Amino acid sequence: MLVTFPNLQEIRDIAIIVSSGLAVILFILLIVFTLVVGTATRALLSTIRTMLRTEVSPLLDSARQTVQNVQGTTVFVSENAVRPIIRIYGIIAAFRRAFAVLMGFVRRSRRKRA
Repeated sequence: MLVTFPNLQEIRDIAIIVSSGLAVILFILLIVFTLVVGTATRALLSTIRTMLRTEVSPLLDSARQTVQNVQGTTVFVSENAVRPIIRIYGIIAAFRRAFAVLMGFVRRSRRKRA
């Protein structure tokens, strides 16, 4: 029995056929992987949108309402508590300054007479 080895052209042809088959299989796997990732991404985005509508939006509305309440309270306290106190302190400071100025004139006039 005589065994004949395949020549280089036959080996080349077999290698081309095998690599082409592997490339087709790899291409199909990439397409399937892309479809799976795309479907998973759509499902995830749908879940996120649902969660945003049902859970986050009410929280944001509540936060907005709280901010509006705080702003209203701040305006109320400013107008009804802080502003009158500032006016009273201003009047007291004016009287103190006026008294200090008058006392300064009295002291100066006493010094000039003596």
